[in-house]
Amino acid sequence: MASRSTLENACVSPQSNLNRVSRFSASSYPLFFCLLLIALVSPLIAFGNELFVQELERSLLMPLVEQAPGAAVVVVVDGEVVLQKAWGVKRQGDDTPITPFTLFRIASISKTFASAAAAILIEESQLSWQTPLNQSLNVDFKRKDYGDQINLSHLMSQTSGLMPHAYTNLVEDNMSYKRIVDRLNRVDFVCAPGKCYGYQNVVFSLVGDVVEANTGKDYATFVKDKLFEPLNMQRASFGRTAFLEDSNHAAPHIWTGNRWAPTRTTDHYYRIPPAAGVNASIDDMTAWLLAQLGHEPEVLSPEMLDTLHAGVIKTTRKQAHYARRKGISNMHYGLGWRVFDYRGEPGFIQHGGYVRGMRSEMMFNRRLQTGFVFLTNSEPNHLGNLVFDYLDLYQKRLSPKDVAQAD
Repeated sequence: MASRSTLENACVSPQSNLNRVSRFSASSYPLFFCLLLIALVSPLIAFGNELFVQELERSLLMPLVEQAPGAAVVVVVDGEVVLQKAWGVKRQGDDTPITPFTLFRIASISKTFASAAAAILIEESQLSWQTPLNQSLNVDFKRKDYGDQINLSHLMSQTSGLMPHAYTNLVEDNMSYKRIVDRLNRVDFVCAPGKCYGYQNVVFSLVGDVVEANTGKDYATFVKDKLFEPLNMQRASFGRTAFLEDSNHAAPHIWTGNRWAPTRTTDHYYRIPPAAGVNASIDDMTAWLLAQLGHEPEVLSPEMLDTLHAGVIKTTRKQAHYARRKGISNMHYGLGWRVFDYRGEPGFIQHGGYVRGMRSEMMFNRRLQTGFVFLTNSEPNHLGNLVFDYLDLYQKRLSPKDVAQAD
């Protein structure tokens, strides 16, 4: 079933492809027929969306929420927010509820802000995605010939060529970011830059140094000025201090074997802001989701989104951390995003995040104008299935059976 936006666009543009609505072209019908079609189909679409949201809550979200101290979600269908909701408490043992404005650590979803910041930097400077990193920085790598080739695209697409997760262990050991970067000359390359996928946190975060070297602003300030403020992400912030000093933040929780227990908010991954330093509420992430769907072209232009969402390097299912699922194909890492096809439909964009006691998940499809963000202050089982369970349910909405039941 076509969405309302698909029908409206077809009426406005006679050359639009309405194959999802009819086997005839839009130009075969006068304008009044298009308007009539919209009037007839829109209530069915709206009802289908309502059924979808009800079933989504009942069968997918509540099983996750019921095993977590707290959570928050936003869901967009046909370009409209159809659900924004929060459940549970900020801290187990305290009745203070999570609200749409409660801050969570979004962990590696922070990488999606880094790639957008890089795109804006490129648009506003003389840099390109292919500009060598060492034109802005002085970083020593074990192989100078390969190190001199590494560029912004390699950083954002996880194709630096370095051994995967280079020195993530030192982040866990609470070593400072600068000291870790100074040790990159000890890390082996496993391929030439651009030739293989290898997920990074430390090396990825060099984008923040490039931003500062070319703008004179620290990375966090640049992101606030260019993304948080223009998108009205009023609660979003960087760092442990900002997180803990905000009274409306969710505490991380770990499972002890019989209950969820609050745990300390560590500083480790806050030391690499581009990779994992963002704090945000579900209200903030609503704005981020809509921007990624193309609703804020003055901030993130269609051309910019096309670049960010395009697959750069092919990955395996295991490298993408996806469970076995029939229908997943064409998996790539783009610029700060994972990209895949599902059951023949292209253009799904996704990233997850994890730090101790916190999980986050974000997925969307710009062409279909659907997606969601899920945040929780715990580590619930089966959260990794949510992306594909959502897509299976989405494909079933407004099926002939649903329409018959509506009658």
